[in-house]
Amino acid sequence: MPGQIGRQSVTVLDAPLVAGDYNTETRDWDNAARIAVSGCTVDYISAAESEQAGDQTTTRAQLFMPRRGPLVTEWQRVEWAGRTWEVDGVPATPEAAGQLSGQVVTLLEVAG
Repeated sequence: MPGQIGRQSVTVLDAPLVAGDYNTETRDWDNAARIAVSGCTVDYISAAESEQAGDQTTTRAQLFMPRRGPLVTEWQRVEWAGRTWEVDGVPATPEAAGQLSGQVVTLLEVAG
């Protein structure tokens, strides 16, 4: 991992809101805007497997965005390592970590 610090790329997916059933709004992931971001650092932080109702794996990764990178919200998704990840919770703001830091985003993938 040390050789990969700041050398990885991700794609941030930003889906528009569209009208859904019963006067609701939903995200249109088929027509999501794709924003390529380089200069990132991403690494796995946890994984778990469950066999209650069927096999299911939950994997989390930590994404460190580059300084002055696009801001990621909890309503977006991220493509990394050939997989599409949900943003888990509200990403940390870069201002809290100092002006040389980028945003910190926890990613979540549930499979099965």
